[in-house]
Amino acid sequence: MIRSYTINCFLFLFILVSYGQSINISLPEDPVIQSIPTQWKGHNHGSETNISDYQTTEFGAAFSKMNPGIIRWPGGNRANNYRWMDRLDDTDKLNLENVIPFLNTFNVELQIVVNFGNGSAADAAELVSLCNSTDSYYAGLRQSLLNSPNPINVKYWEIGNESTDAWAFGWSWLGFQENIHFQTGFPDKPFTKDEANDLYYYGGEFLREGWVEAIGGLDNKTAILGHTKFYSTALTTDVITVKFPAMDITDVDAVQVYRTPNFDDVWAATASQQELYDAIANPTNLLSSNEFSWTATEVTLIPIGELSVDDFILIEYNSIGHDGAFAFRDAMKTADASIEIGYNVKVEDIQANNSTFQQDFAASPPNFMIKHPYAGGLVVPAIGVGFFSDAAFVSQSKVEALVDLEELWNQREIDWGIPNEIGVSITEWNVALLDDADVDHPIRGITCGMYVADFWARTFEYGLNNLIDLRVMNHFSLSATGNNFIHLLHPNPVFSVGVEGVATTMVMEAIGEGMFPITLSNNPQIDVITTNEGVPLPITIDAIPAWGGVGANNDYVNVLLINRDDENSHVVDIDIPAIWQADSVIFESLYGEMVNEVVSTSYDDSPFTGSTYSAVLPAFSVNTVRIHITNSLGIDGYGDNLKDAFIYPNPSSDFVYFTSKERPISVEILNNLGQKIKYQTSIDFNKIEIKELKQGVYFIRAIYSDKKLATYKLIKQ
Repeated sequence: MIRSYTINCFLFLFILVSYGQSINISLPEDPVIQSIPTQWKGHNHGSETNISDYQTTEFGAAFSKMNPGIIRWPGGNRANNYRWMDRLDDTDKLNLENVIPFLNTFNVELQIVVNFGNGSAADAAELVSLCNSTDSYYAGLRQSLLNSPNPINVKYWEIGNESTDAWAFGWSWLGFQENIHFQTGFPDKPFTKDEANDLYYYGGEFLREGWVEAIGGLDNKTAILGHTKFYSTALTTDVITVKFPAMDITDVDAVQVYRTPNFDDVWAATASQQELYDAIANPTNLLSSNEFSWTATEVTLIPIGELSVDDFILIEYNSIGHDGAFAFRDAMKTADASIEIGYNVKVEDIQANNSTFQQDFAASPPNFMIKHPYAGGLVVPAIGVGFFSDAAFVSQSKVEALVDLEELWNQREIDWGIPNEIGVSITEWNVALLDDADVDHPIRGITCGMYVADFWARTFEYGLNNLIDLRVMNHFSLSATGNNFIHLLHPNPVFSVGVEGVATTMVMEAIGEGMFPITLSNNPQIDVITTNEGVPLPITIDAIPAWGGVGANNDYVNVLLINRDDENSHVVDIDIPAIWQADSVIFESLYGEMVNEVVSTSYDDSPFTGSTYSAVLPAFSVNTVRIHITNSLGIDGYGDNLKDAFIYPNPSSDFVYFTSKERPISVEILNNLGQKIKYQTSIDFNKIEIKELKQGVYFIRAIYSDKKLATYKLIKQ
C-alpha cells in the first residue's frame, strides 16, 4: 500500500496489463460478514433546513434508501455560532425541538457540534445533561423546551468546527488567514496559526477589531470582526447583545462604537471589504464615551440624537474569558462520562513538540480527532486541465491518508501517556464546494459519483480491518437548497436525487449492513502520476476495486464494483456458489460523460440459472451486482436492533459484551481462516469469556432468535 505522497493531479497513462483476459470473482460459499456500525453511516444535516423539505414523500423515500445511521447537527460553519435555545423560535427550521421527530421518523442517531466561540464549557455541559440525563429536572426541561421528556441519548459530540466566525477565521475550509486588516494606511496585525490553535485548546481573549478576507462561510459584513447592526427604524436608545461575550468590563478602553449615518446598504453589497471597513470605521464615526456603556454581554447605546433610519453600528471590543477545548471536554465529561468527544483542530508541530501541551492534552484527551478531508484542491485543478481520472483515485488517497493519521495518534498515545485510545472522525465535505459552478460542470457528473461510492466503501473496509479506528463518519452533506451540488438530495426547485445521492444509495443497498472481502483475478492495472514533494511519482493501481456485502434487504448478497478505467469497459465473471440457490440477479450501473454532468443509469433484474454471472462495467462507472438467494446462509439477521449492536471492549484479553438488546442464543468464534474454534450456547448477561484464545484476530458470530445473525471482528490481546 502506498500512502506517503502528495497528490497534485492525476493522469491515467492507460496501461492495461491484462486486457482481454478474463476478470473473475469467486464468491465464498459461507462469507464471514462484518456488520457496519450505525455511526459510520452519517450525514451532515444543518439546522437551517426547512421542515417542509424533509416532510415530503420524496425525501422520506430517498433518505430511507440511503440506510442512514446518524446525522451531524447543526452542521457546517453555522454550528460554531449556533445558539440552540434562541433558535427554538424558528419553528420552520430543524432546531433542537424539531430534530427529535426527524430522528424518530428515520430511526437515526444524533451527533452534536457544540458552540465554541459564543458559548462556555458550562453551557456545553448543560446541553449534554439536557440531551442525556434521566434526572427528573432535565426530563421536565425537555418537556418544556423540546416537547418531549425522553432523553435524546447523544453519544457523539464535537467541540467547535471550522471557526470562520467564532475565532473570526481561524480554521476555515479555504485556508488559514495570518493577518487582520484595518483602515487603509494602517498596517496589518499578524495572527498566527499557533495563536489560533492555542485559543482553541486553552481559550483566552481576542480583540475583535478589523476585518479578514471573506472566505469559508463569511461575506463582506460577517468578515468584519466586531459586531454590526443596521437600523431600519429609528430608536432613542438600544441595547445590543454582542455575539461573543464576555466583554472586558475592567478596561475603560475595551469597547469602541462607530455610528455611520445614512449607510447605503445597496452600495455595501458591491463595495470591496476594504472600502466597506474604511466607511464604517472612519474615526469621525466614533461615539464619545458618554454615548454608550457596556456590561459583560451587552452594549447600551444612548447617542446624541436618536438612532436614525439607515444608521449602521459597529462595535469593536475585547472579548475575554473564552473557554478552550480542554475546558469544554472536562465539563462535558463531568455531565456524562459515557459520551465520546472529538476535537476539531489539528495539533500543529509546535504544540506536539511541547511537553506541557502533551501533558495538558493527556489530562483532557478526546475520544477522537476530527478530520476534514477536502478533496476540492485536488479534483478541481485536474478537472480544469482535463485530467478526469483523478477523482477515481483521490478518494483512495484520502482514505489512505487517514491511516497515517491513525498511526500518528497511536504513537502519541504511547509517547504522551494518553489514557484512552484516540480514534478518527471524518466530516465535511467531499469532492468540491462550488456554489457558483457552471450548471454544466464536470464535477457534477460521474466524477462525483465515483468519489462518493469509493470513499464510502473504502472507509468501511479500512475501518473493519482496523486500519482506522473510525468512530463517526459524516463526510457527505444530506440536503440543502441552492446551487451547491455537493448535497445528496436537492429539495429545490423540484425535489431530486443528485448523482452523489444515487451513488450513496447504490453503496448502501449493496454493502450498507455488512461487508466481506472478495478478490479479483486478472484485475487490469492502470498507472496514475502523483507527486512526492514535487517530484513526479507514477504508481500502478487496480482498475476495478470491488467489495462484497449485504444491504438492508436480507435476501440478497451483493458485489460493489467501480471501474476506474476512463477509456475501457470490462467484463467481470462472478462465480456464484451453488449452495446459495440463487434465482435472480439485479445489475445496476451509474456511468457518464467525464467532460460534463450528464450521467446515466442502467437497471436489469433477470432470472439466473447456472454458476457464473457476467457483468459489463462501463468505463468510469459505479456498479452493483445484487444476487437474490433462496438459501439464507445464516446471513438474514441484518436489520432490526442488530445493526446498532457491537462488542466491547475491543481489543480485549478476558471477555466481551454484546450490546444488542436481545441476548444471543448461541455464539461461534472463528479464527482468521474461518475455522470454528469455539461454540457456546449459554450466554449469561450478554457476555462471553475469551481468556483461552491466543492473541490474534477472530470473528464472533452471534446467532439470535428467528435465525438473525451478526458477525463482529475481535482483536484478542
